Amino acid sequence: MNEEVRQNLSEKKKIKDLFLVVIRSIEISKNKLLIASLLSFISNLCYGRGKLKQLLANEDMQEFFKTILQIME
Repeated sequence: MNEEVRQNLSEKKKIKDLFLVVIRSIEISKNKLLIASLLSFISNLCYGRGKLKQLLANEDMQEFFKTILQIME
């Protein structure tokens, strides 16, 4: 993902919430490739100087990391 696209997407304030809603609606054990793509997408948005990275740093991350932990299990 190029920096301009990453920057534009990461400025969307609700992208974290959207990610959580989407990831929770997927049956993880049956959709591992999709989950891997979504994790790659969210990590891509956190790369560099994007606002999503800053937004996540300033929020309560328990819910977000709890969801990531469920995926990793």
